[in-house]
Formats: sequence, C-alpha cells, structure tokens
Amino acid sequence: MKTIGRILIILVVFSIFAGLMVIVVNASGANAPDFNGAPQFRPEGNAGGIRPQSDANRPERGERDGGGLRWLSGAIRNVAVIGFLVTVIVWPKSVVKKKKKTAAVVSTDGKS
Repeated sequence: MKTIGRILIILVVFSIFAGLMVIVVNASGANAPDFNGAPQFRPEGNAGGIRPQSDANRPERGERDGGGLRWLSGAIRNVAVIGFLVTVIVWPKSVVKKKKKTAAVVSTDGKS
C-alpha cells in the first residue's frame, strides 16, 4: 500500500508541475509566433514570395543525429527527477519516525 501511495503522490506532483509549466508558457506567450507586431496571413504554396521549405535536407521523424544518446540522457534525467521527488517525500517521514522512536526509547528508560 505504501508503494501505491508513493506512486500516486509522485504522479500528483508531476501533474501539478506539468500543469504549471503549461500555464506559464501559455501566459508568457513564449510559444506565440512573432510577426513584428502584426498578424500575417500566409497562403500555401509560393504565393507572396514565400520560399517553400525543402524536404531534401530535413531528417525524417525520429532520425535525428545522436538519437540513442539523446534517449539515454533523457532516461537518466527522468530517473534523477523521480529519485529526487521520492527523496523529498520519503526522507522527512523517516526523520520524523526516527525522532519518535528515540523519544519513545528515552521515555521508557525513565532517564529523561
């Protein structure tokens, strides 16, 4: 039951952070295109002097350089983040448990 509780806590914390990141990015306009202050309509094709993008040099989806290394570094980063979250959640509980245990030992000895 403890494991399921920890998993749920991690998922809730992750969902909160992910939601906050989405809100911050959308609120700041970081993902909005910049048209020098004026919105523009760009028709498809080569109308209006717009260069069509060449597909000759564009890599296929999933065929970027360093794909394996990128995947490995992402996996390591994810494990580190989850390990950090588990440490932040579990460590205070163990500290409180140790304090309670030492307090119980001292009170049963009668020497305090």
